[in-house]
Amino acid sequence: MAIKAPGGSTPTNSLSFTEIEAEFGQNNDRDLGEYRVSQTVGALVNQPLDEGIPQGTSPIRFSDFYSKRLNVVIDYHSGSTENRPTVAKTRYDAAAGTGTHTVIGGFKTRPANSGGTKTRIHINKTIGSSNSNVNNCAVRTGTGWNTGTVLTVEIGSSGALYGAGGNGGEAGTSDGDKDGAVGGTGSSGLGIQYSGTIITNNGSINAGYGGGGGGGYRKVEREEMFSGPVYAAAGGGGGGGQGLPGGEGLDGGTDGTISAGGNGGNGGENSQAHGGGGGGGAGSNPGEGGEGGNNNDGADGTGTVGGNGASGTHTGSIEGENNVQGSGGTGGGSGAAIRRSSSSIEIVYAVSGTINGDISATGVS
Repeated sequence: MAIKAPGGSTPTNSLSFTEIEAEFGQNNDRDLGEYRVSQTVGALVNQPLDEGIPQGTSPIRFSDFYSKRLNVVIDYHSGSTENRPTVAKTRYDAAAGTGTHTVIGGFKTRPANSGGTKTRIHINKTIGSSNSNVNNCAVRTGTGWNTGTVLTVEIGSSGALYGAGGNGGEAGTSDGDKDGAVGGTGSSGLGIQYSGTIITNNGSINAGYGGGGGGGYRKVEREEMFSGPVYAAAGGGGGGGQGLPGGEGLDGGTDGTISAGGNGGNGGENSQAHGGGGGGGAGSNPGEGGEGGNNNDGADGTGTVGGNGASGTHTGSIEGENNVQGSGGTGGGSGAAIRRSSSSIEIVYAVSGTINGDISATGVS
């Protein structure tokens, strides 16, 4: 539990050393001055025991401890880039010494009940998501935080969260669906599941972008009774959306990357039938649509959605009846930069920083 408030501008609630020890743990000398800590965790440099508690050789008083809380830092800063790590609440609950969290001061282990603590989710590296669901987020607060927890998300200057890019849509082909497939949806950056979470963003939070739609197939038969030549052309696949990981480009489409959408694949072409070009992947640097014959190029991606694949086309008259024209698939939509588990979840922006994407979406998985 947090230490009690003073009870007025002139404190009326006396504070004992035992109460301070109960909150922060017992130091070796049982000396008030030993609580003047200065600790660095990741990019959190020279942290006090709690904000406002003196450090170094500054005078320290019992009154400096009114309303103070134990600080627990959740580690999303150590190690290399990773995708969709365990949720913050799981890292809080892990046993001491597992490297998932740090108690500032180190005079006690984190309490099982998070209520009354200031728990700080500290992100200072690149973290991606997965693209199987738009609700998938790179980092999630998790659920189960006890009432009275002050929960913060603190992103350092080297911290970056990315939703995954959506995969490009498959091309229409003679062996499968003649229509190009819809491009995959991108996923999301940060998932907030605890109301009142405070965000201090000195890095970036980014949505994953959608993949381009696949181009349509085209088959043309000449002459009646289907005795003439047959012309056929497959479509081009959609480009992958921008994100981490980038969406997969299919059937000639290129993969998306952390900084750009992939290009759509070119449609097949011959003198009579022309497969539709695949759509480009969405992104802050959108991918280009693939080329198709007879000007049926796939659409370029945009900053919000993947480009549509083009339908298959033909040249000249059609005399037979066994002709197939596949439609182009639509481009996939983007995920969100920040999602809330429900509309009742409130978020406080202490520092907004760089945010690319929607911040009002609901649903976290």
